[in-house]
Amino acid sequence: MSLPKYSLSFLPYCLLPLLLLAGFNYWSTLRNVDASLSAQSQKDLNSLAAEIDRRLQEEEVVLFRAAISDQVRQMVTQSGVTANAGFNGSAATPPPPNSVLALSAVLRGAGHSDRVAIFGQKGAPVLQLERLRNVQSGDSLSMRMGEASITSESSQATREKSVVLKDSTLQYSIPISGSGPNERIGTLISELSLNELIGNTSSVLTIANSPTANETFIIAIDPSAHIVYASNRNLQSGLVSSALPEFLPIADSISANKSDVTRFQTSNRLDYVTAFAPLPRWNIGLAVGHERSASIASAHRWGIFELILALVAGIGGTVALSYVAQKRSGSMERVEEELSAIAKGELDRHIELKSSDDARGIADSINLMTQKMRAQIAREEETRQFQSFVRLSAVLTHDLKNAIEALSLIVGNMERHFDNEQFRRDALKSLTGATDKLKGIVARLTRPLSSLSGEHPTPRSVDLVPMLKRIASMTAEPQREKHEIEINLPQTLFVFTDAERMEKVIENLILNALESMGNQRGKLTIEASLTERGTATFSITDTGAGMSKEFIDNKLFRPFSTTKKHGVGLGLYTCREVVEASAGCIEVESAQGAGTTFRVVLPSASHDSRN
Repeated sequence: MSLPKYSLSFLPYCLLPLLLLAGFNYWSTLRNVDASLSAQSQKDLNSLAAEIDRRLQEEEVVLFRAAISDQVRQMVTQSGVTANAGFNGSAATPPPPNSVLALSAVLRGAGHSDRVAIFGQKGAPVLQLERLRNVQSGDSLSMRMGEASITSESSQATREKSVVLKDSTLQYSIPISGSGPNERIGTLISELSLNELIGNTSSVLTIANSPTANETFIIAIDPSAHIVYASNRNLQSGLVSSALPEFLPIADSISANKSDVTRFQTSNRLDYVTAFAPLPRWNIGLAVGHERSASIASAHRWGIFELILALVAGIGGTVALSYVAQKRSGSMERVEEELSAIAKGELDRHIELKSSDDARGIADSINLMTQKMRAQIAREEETRQFQSFVRLSAVLTHDLKNAIEALSLIVGNMERHFDNEQFRRDALKSLTGATDKLKGIVARLTRPLSSLSGEHPTPRSVDLVPMLKRIASMTAEPQREKHEIEINLPQTLFVFTDAERMEKVIENLILNALESMGNQRGKLTIEASLTERGTATFSITDTGAGMSKEFIDNKLFRPFSTTKKHGVGLGLYTCREVVEASAGCIEVESAQGAGTTFRVVLPSASHDSRN
């Protein structure tokens, strides 16, 4: 069998499991990438939101401390005092009053307030401090007395603090308490750059350098979907609908106070796994996303590599299995070929295989079996020849026995009927017939090969009626004094058979019937006729001891099986062989104590074709 045929047979079994495993691993890797990015985005969102909230709360604490300080209260109380507008916080300027120092601490601290102002009870501006940012020389402060650029509806005296988001500026309004328990003498308002705070916070965190993302996307929006902060500077201070319309579904979810992890794709084909959540306390929504293209591309590369590896491994496994199978099949084909020859009778075959061959054990077993079969067949041939000789001896013995019994009947009746001339004539014919039979037996002994072969001559058209009368006169008629003899025969009854052998069948059946009745008087009936189907039949019936059904079913027509004390057991076996050789059959009906009927059915022949 050729290698390509083996490859087609083994390829599905080698390749399919590996491809399924590689495909599942490919699919699992893609799912793991999305799951990892989702988890990282959610983690970074939580960290960023917590840090922003912490810093804003710290900012709020600083403002509260300033609002409740004695210096600020004193400033609001003495709001009629005017200060110089050109004050700054440098070391060269005169030290400011204690109240100015308390406010300047708000702007000089770690917070992100840009301006802070104090308003009187009626909303009149008292003082404003503003941070002046300078990258080279450092930040400085600008102070205004009696005026403020901060505008707020909360500048009137209020009892509660408030937080208002305007664009990217977060405005705190904190009431300033008087000496009374519920007295409000003014308001402290601070403006904080939320854009700057979120930018600084995100730079402090390590989310931008996360190992699972090549690019991090951070965006903060207000309730009107205005962008407060974006890690992409090109999106700063714009509306989501115009700057980043692909983000609108997420913005709507944030406005509906929902949080989740989802994906969105920008117009330049960047695909982000984004976690988002609202920060209701500060009136903003926050989203953190990680771009998945690089990770997915890596997963795709590994997936394709694994599929190619599975394909190569599957083909390699197929080739290896094909080689092994081809090697084994070559030996098995040779064993099969030799075994087929042995099955056809060529027992001299010997299978030669290499000692390393896997089929060597099978070949050795077949060789040993063949050797034993040759020896067994040789022994069986010897046994068969001996059995053939024994069978011939038994058959000849049986024929001699029948001939001697016929002579005994003649001799036994000769003493009583010798004076009867008709008897002498019949006895002479019977002696002549018995002598001819003995000569035939002697002739068969001189031709052992043809006798052993068991060949039957070609059947010819024969009239059974004269044959039945002749054998009955030789065997049954001498017993008329002992038994009742009834013969019912038609004028003619032609059949196709071997006349010589059929005579032996009739003689054997009549003698068996007479022996079955023994010394007790009985009745022997010989009948012949044509059946309704046109076949010829004759029957021999006796009233002897009969036979059991078990003996008829299991032993009657088997060689060397008999109920006689001195019988050989080949008579009925030979009768059946002769009848079946003439395309006929032999039937038996018997009951113990009631007698037996043997019926022989033969193919009939017309009178015109008897010769």
